[in-house]
Amino acid sequence: EGEGQTGEAFDFVPIQEEEEDGRTTISLVVVGHVDAGKSTINGHLLCLLGSIDQRTMHKNKKEATESGKASFHFAWVLDGHAEERQRGVTIDVGVTDFCTANRRVQLLDAPGHKDFVPKMISGAAQADAAVLVVDASTGEFESGFHSGGQTVEHAVLVRSLGVQQLIVAVNKLDMVSYDQARYNYIVAELTSFLKMAGYRLPDVTFVPLSGFQGENLVERKDERLCAWYDGPTLLQVIDSLRAPVRRSDMPLRLSVSDVFKTPGLGGCVAGKVEAGTVQAGDTLAFRPGELVGQVRAVEKHGRRVLVGKAGDSVTLAMQGVDLDTVRVGHVVCDVDSPIPLVTSFLAQILTFDLTVPLTKGSHATMYINANNEPITVEKLLCTIKKSTGEVLKKKPRLLLKHSTALVQLTCSRPVCLELFADYKQLGRFTLRDAGISIAAGTVMKLIS
Repeated sequence: EGEGQTGEAFDFVPIQEEEEDGRTTISLVVVGHVDAGKSTINGHLLCLLGSIDQRTMHKNKKEATESGKASFHFAWVLDGHAEERQRGVTIDVGVTDFCTANRRVQLLDAPGHKDFVPKMISGAAQADAAVLVVDASTGEFESGFHSGGQTVEHAVLVRSLGVQQLIVAVNKLDMVSYDQARYNYIVAELTSFLKMAGYRLPDVTFVPLSGFQGENLVERKDERLCAWYDGPTLLQVIDSLRAPVRRSDMPLRLSVSDVFKTPGLGGCVAGKVEAGTVQAGDTLAFRPGELVGQVRAVEKHGRRVLVGKAGDSVTLAMQGVDLDTVRVGHVVCDVDSPIPLVTSFLAQILTFDLTVPLTKGSHATMYINANNEPITVEKLLCTIKKSTGEVLKKKPRLLLKHSTALVQLTCSRPVCLELFADYKQLGRFTLRDAGISIAAGTVMKLIS
């Protein structure tokens, strides 16, 4: 089927959504240092909830054992690529969904290895809340937290991308015999760090567990843990997460995270609806560029739905648009109120642990949603007191670590941007240079 013609599969009569069950949708990203056990927790949780059939699990277990990675069989639920299985690390962001009593959860399994931080950023940019997985075993927590590990970078990035609610999963406690003192030590170390990273402590919940043993994911059985812990399980904490305010009343903004073709749907784009709504028959614009196409069908979690609303991760079957020219990072929007394209803008930034100060003329890569663009620091306008917004110094010569400042940034080509005040997720970005995250920022004013 060519994209231009309407096939039988695309009569504009979408199936009515079977999901109106009162559950609120929430996107949850799982992050943390490489080998902390993120994919194993996710895979085991899905198994316990009955989302993965026994046959698949038996096949995974057999294949994992044959390849000498017996303990990886839960992780393989989400690490499906051959390279991920061979290397034993997550490379791409795995997406799946499950239900709790009150929530429909879109689970994003992000890579932990520092080579794949850009992939982690694109996963975290779609999330409403996060699970930070730390490895409690002796020496492993320390290497993830202290010596250049990803625990610190992931926690800071997730916060800078707008995630406020954080669940800290203290994993592999079975390796230290569910030692309460070890758990308390990790909680104390992380609490002071997370406070410094900008989290409100009432929004942070610590959960002791073992992803491989399945302990305290859905229920608690091990007497060594029950002896001192009577708090919620991981599933109960996820079920109690606050759903964010959804802006369905705004013009449509959908950030493209994937472009593909399927035999049933033809040419498709997938992504998260940041604002507005989308339904079959809508005519939409793809920016940057002048592409326009029509929606043939909307799918959510593999089911055809009537309408995709703000906060939903959806797949749009398109027609009348050449999807070979659409890439990850494009923004799909209303034809009548397209997203602005800018090459210069004012932003408020917060610098991280800089090794080299930021000056006029500094270069970096800006990560915004699923997109990344090279930028140049055009002007340093002033440094600001973060708590009050009071101007500390006008036209500083350079920015050191942990500074808050108003700066003018320029891009070499037009980029889709919104004011942070209007669309939070499309007006929030991270700056990286030489493989290190150097700052987070919000768009204050579009210049040109």
